[in-house]
Amino acid sequence: MADNQYWFARRFPVGHPRNAMSPVTPEGFQVAWTFVWWMVGGAIAWLVLGGLAGWMVSTSGITLLFWVLAVLGPVAFIGCAIYGAWYFMAQAKNRGDHNHTVDDYKAGRVK
Repeated sequence: MADNQYWFARRFPVGHPRNAMSPVTPEGFQVAWTFVWWMVGGAIAWLVLGGLAGWMVSTSGITLLFWVLAVLGPVAFIGCAIYGAWYFMAQAKNRGDHNHTVDDYKAGRVK
C-alpha cells in the first residue's frame, strides 16, 4: 500500500498458527460494525418473513405462500450473514497488516 494505511492487524505474532485479524483504526471498526449490521438485518428479515408466514396461516390456513415465506426467512438470514462475513474477511485481507500485531499498534511501535 502506497500510504501504508492499514485498518487491521494480526491478533497473534507472526509464526503463530492462528491468523486472526482485528481492527486498529476507525475504518476497521466501521467494517466490523457493518458485519454486525448485516447480521441484524438478516435476523430482522427472517422475523418479518416468519411473521408474514404466521399471518398467512392464521388467515387462510397453510398454503404454498406459507412455505415460500417460511423458507425465505432462513435463506435471507444466511445470505446476509455470508455477505457480511465475506465483506469483513475481504477488507481484513486487503487492508490488513500481516507483519505487526494489535499490541504493536497500541504500544505505538507502528505508525
